[in-house]
Formats: sequence, structure tokens, C-alpha cells
Amino acid sequence: MASGYKPKAGSQQTAGAGQAALDRFAEMMIGRMEQMKASDWKQGWIGGANGYAGLPQNVSGRNYSGSNSFFLQLYSAEKGYEMPVYLTFKQAHNLKAHVLKGEKAFPVVYWDMMVKDKDGRRISSDEYRAMDKDMRKNLEVIPFVKAFPVYNIDQTNLREAQPERVRKLLDRFKVPGLRDTKGMYAHAALDRMIQQQSWLCPIQADKRENGAYYSPSRDIVVLPMKAQFNTGSTPEEVYRDGMEFYSTMLHEMTHSTMTPERLNREMGGKFGDPKYAKEELVAELTAAMISHSMGFDPKITDNSAAYLDSWIATLKQEPKFIVSVMADVNKASDMILDRVDAQRLVLGEQPYLAKNDPFVTLSDEEIPFKNAAIVKTRSGDYAIRATYDGVDLGLKPIKKSTATTYFQLTDIKDKDAFLIMTARKQYEPEIANLGKSREKSPSLSI
Repeated sequence: MASGYKPKAGSQQTAGAGQAALDRFAEMMIGRMEQMKASDWKQGWIGGANGYAGLPQNVSGRNYSGSNSFFLQLYSAEKGYEMPVYLTFKQAHNLKAHVLKGEKAFPVVYWDMMVKDKDGRRISSDEYRAMDKDMRKNLEVIPFVKAFPVYNIDQTNLREAQPERVRKLLDRFKVPGLRDTKGMYAHAALDRMIQQQSWLCPIQADKRENGAYYSPSRDIVVLPMKAQFNTGSTPEEVYRDGMEFYSTMLHEMTHSTMTPERLNREMGGKFGDPKYAKEELVAELTAAMISHSMGFDPKITDNSAAYLDSWIATLKQEPKFIVSVMADVNKASDMILDRVDAQRLVLGEQPYLAKNDPFVTLSDEEIPFKNAAIVKTRSGDYAIRATYDGVDLGLKPIKKSTATTYFQLTDIKDKDAFLIMTARKQYEPEIANLGKSREKSPSLSI
């Protein structure tokens, strides 16, 4: 997805993996916006709807949030992955699986902070959180973005290592093809939300309207009737017309979350205002992310399409703009999905917002390897050394490609997991012999 965007000089070197990830997110967004400007663009914001859908989550079942959720959706669609389920190198190892050779990780970001007192002394995060407001007054707090690498399960052998787990994930992410009496896509929870008027403000969808909008002064979402969206000439087009109705509904619901008593987003007073443009982007991306998690990919609205050039220019000038936007998207999508999930639970359906894994509890494996290291020998070859349960296993040669992979990993947890996995593979005969010898040895009872 080429965009022509170039990160600011030195950004990856000076700001580290976090800034590099933000640059990559900005480049992906610009690339998609450039594609959407083309007259022959047929997909929506994300693309790749393939019968499986849901919010991106890690393999232990927790949803990703903010920028991570949207860009993992976009990345999954771009790569053609079946499900938006990701894991770290270490999680793969703990599930007796591994990342396939040659696969590249995708960054997941989170905020951290560096805190200093007036004398320049570093204050730990734990110390800072334990302080009251008065104690924090004279401290300098510097927030920064950090990143760690994750892999889609399609980049691993998890299907072979954990077939039952993957089967359950497929069942969970499968989207039922529901249609109403006219053949349009139907979403029972959103329909019930309208029928029960269980959103934060009224949703009017039973009268003919020329367009959809949210009225701040009246605090109401107004939609054309669903039948007005039924303009397709084929069964598939009619089915997708239903999706456009719901994506429009989600777009306007997002606008209704901006009020001071809800999420308190600031909106410009007129079309073309920068704040108005940002609010439109928040609504577009929120609707896109939720729609994609429901199994469909909405097209950009004509109103928002007018802002594409403005959004692209802003992102090129300041990539961190995407962080601000996605923070608002995350809050709005959580607010909407929380209400949608309430309806889904009443209907006996699985909620979208997953907090933990319903299948298997992951835990760190107790590894008896100690002092493991990959080293370069005097001859220029590479080898691994380690002790296992107190026994020195000596040096064993490894491939240069294995050593290269290890040294290219940047996350310490991933490096440790890769090192242990390599040691277990290389020393498999020695470990087996150790086990046999100890089975034969007499033991003393106390």
C-alpha cells in the first residue's frame, strides 16, 4: 500500500520503535485514503470482509484498543488473514507453536511515561502512581509511545499445534448471513436498539428522510428508513444495501457520543472547519471499525470524502494526529459496542467486547534452561550454549539464519522465548537422555 509518505528524518532512530510504529500507521492510513480517492475504488475503509469478523484480539482473548484495533483490522485485510487474532513470539512458544520462517511482525503500541523530579532524578511509574496530586506538581512527566511485535495466527503453525483452539476461534468469528424479509442484511442487536430506543439518545428511523444526521440541539439521530437504502438490482446488492443502512446508523451514533455529558469531543461549527473535519474522521473510522467487526465493510460517505485531501495533508505533516483520532475512535466504539453487546446478550448472542479467553488459560511455562546464549565462535560460525536443570549441555552449532533471526528481534521477551525454543530443539537428544538417566537413578525418601 504505497502512499508516498516519508517518515520525518531520523524519527525511527531517535524516537525508537514507538515512533516507527506511528509512522507506519500514518503511512497505512494515507495509503488507504489515496486509494479511496480513486474513482474505481469499490471497497470500504478496511476491506477484506470474508465471512469471518470480530474485533482484533490477542490469542488470550483480550481485545486490542485504539490505534491497534483499527490498524490490525486493516493489516489483517491487507494480508488476507482469516481472523484478526494475534500473539507474541512468547505466546506462540507457550502454546507449543512457533512463528513460521520469514514472517514479519506487526507493531502494537502503548503509552508509557518518563517522570523526573526537579533535580532530574528518575521516578519510577510505581512511585508516581502512589503519589497524590500535590506530590506530582513539581514533577516533569514525559509521555512516549512504545511498541512490541505481534504475529497473526496465520503466520504461525498454531493450526497444527492447537487445532481445537483454532476451530473454536473460527466458530466464534464466523458471521451468520442474516437477511430481512426484503433480502437486506439484518443485524438483530441494532434492530432491537432502535425498537427499544436503548441508545443514549432517540434514533428515528421510521420516516422518509433525504439524509442521515445527528442533531446536537435536539439530541437525536435521524436516519432514512431502511427501505430507502434498498436500491440494488441483484440479491447481493440488496443484501449489501442493508449493510449501508447500519453503517450509516453507526456513523451518526458516533456523532451523538461527542456531547459534553458523554465523551466531550469538540466539533467545529461549520463544514470545512478543522475540528469538524476531525469529528468526521472519528465518525468514519468508528463506523468502519465496528462494521468490520460485524462482518461488512462500509464505503466512505460523500460528505467525508470531501475531507480526504485535508486528512492526508494533516497526517503527512503530523503523524501523531492519528493517535489523537484513534483515541477518540476507541472511546466511541467502546461506548457503542457496550450498548450493542447488551442487546446481543438479551438475544443470546456472543458479545463483541471480549475481556478474556473462553478456551484456554495461558500461563508462562516454567523453563529449566539457565545461562542460555547464542554466540559466535572463533571460526565465525554460530553456536548455542545452555545448562538444563543444573547440567551444562555444552556448545552446539546452529545455523547462521537462526542466529540472525535471534539478533534481529528487539523485544526482550521475544528474544528469550526464541532462545529457549532454539535450545529445546538443539538439545532435544541430551534432554531426553537426562530424563532417562534420572528415571533409572534410585531416589531417597525422607
